[in-house]
Amino acid sequence: MEAAQAGQLVARILAGEKAAESELVQQYSRGVSIILIRATGDHSLSQDLSQETFQLTLEKIRHGEVREPEKLSGFICSLARNLATDHYRRSRWSEQFADPEAVELIAETAPSQLDRVLQAEKSKRVRQLLSELSSRDREILKRFYIEEEDKDQICADLKLSSLHFNRVLHRARERYRELYRRLGS
Repeated sequence: MEAAQAGQLVARILAGEKAAESELVQQYSRGVSIILIRATGDHSLSQDLSQETFQLTLEKIRHGEVREPEKLSGFICSLARNLATDHYRRSRWSEQFADPEAVELIAETAPSQLDRVLQAEKSKRVRQLLSELSSRDREILKRFYIEEEDKDQICADLKLSSLHFNRVLHRARERYRELYRRLGS
């Protein structure tokens, strides 16, 4: 959905138009489902979180909490990811108190100091490689893979067609791989 259409949809919901609420769910349900299934790996849980995502989205729109209506897609995607993360935090927390042995298990599975150092080195390496790419490649890779922004939103912001976006993303990945191979050797 284009930014102007998203802004109009928010305005219609604020005006109390019930059809606009249904349109919002219809427009974004596929993307939200994909995000939640990827985040949870559980179809049933993703459906529950999807409903919660749209319920919260509508509440936030009605209360005027969506500051940039033209970025509705990113707002909804972030909300869905946050709900999935919160779900796992809450369930892990409740499991700790339900099973005393879980505390030991969590301690055993917690990353070691070496794991943390290696992860920090990998992160540093990725940032270094990204900094050597062109600004466009860096922006596309960061927004799509790191920030997990919606493809349609990125296309709209960069004025790219879906097909052109796929080509640009592919080329950016290839340039990143080549840098990785060259600097990793």
